Amino acid sequence: MSAAATALSRREAMRRSAATACLAGIALVQAIELPSLLARSATLAVLSLGSIALCVGVGLALAAAAATASPAVWRAVAATSALVLAGWSLPRAVALPAPAGARGEWAATPAVACAGLAAGCLVLAAIARAPGRAGARRIAAASVVLVAFGPGIVALLVATGPGPAGGETAIAADVHVHASSIAPERDILFRPGRTGNHYVTRVPAPPRAPAIGIALAVAAASMFVAGAVGSLRGRSATPA
Repeated sequence: MSAAATALSRREAMRRSAATACLAGIALVQAIELPSLLARSATLAVLSLGSIALCVGVGLALAAAAATASPAVWRAVAATSALVLAGWSLPRAVALPAPAGARGEWAATPAVACAGLAAGCLVLAAIARAPGRAGARRIAAASVVLVAFGPGIVALLVATGPGPAGGETAIAADVHVHASSIAPERDILFRPGRTGNHYVTRVPAPPRAPAIGIALAVAAASMFVAGAVGSLRGRSATPA
C-alpha cells in the first residue's frame, strides 16, 4: 500500500489515537477484573474475554486501517462502545437472572471507568463521521434496538448455560434441602469498640488479580497505546 493511501490527516490521527487509548483502557479494566468475574460466573468471564478481544481488535484496526477505511472503522468503534455501554447499564437497570445477578451498583469504580471510556469512544466516532440529523437518528435507533434486545440476549446466555450441579438428580430423587442462613460460630468475631461491643461475621475476600499481574497488564496496555499512537503520528506526517 502506498504512503498516499495510508496517510492520515492530523485530526484523524489524533481522533484515532484517543479512541485507541480509550479501547485499551476498557480492555485493561476488564483484564484486571477478570479473576473476580471468574469466581462469580464463567459466563461473565467469557463475556469479559470477548470484550477484551473486541477492544484490542478494533484498536488494531484504528492503528492500521487506511484513510479510505475510516467510515467502516469508526462504525466498528461506535458498535463496540454501544456494546460496552449496554453491558454496563443493563445489569444495573434491570434485575437479571443468575449468573448476572441482581441489580448492580451504578457507582462501582471499574464499571464506571469502562462506561466513561466507552462514552468517549462513542463521542469520537460521532465527531469523526460528523453525522447529520439522519445519521444521529440512525445512531439513536441502533442504541434503542441494542438496549431492547440486551435482556433477551442475557436471558438466552443464562438459559443455555450450565445449571447447578446435581440439580436434576435432586429433583428426580425428591430431595428437600434446607440451608441455614446463620453463620458458623467460628465465623462470628467479637469486636470491642468505644461506643459498644459488636459481633461481626468473617466474610471471605473476593479474588483479585495479583500485583504482578496488574503491573504486566498495565505495561502491555501502555506499550500497545504507545505503539499505536507512534504509528498514527508517523502516518499523519506522511505527505499525501
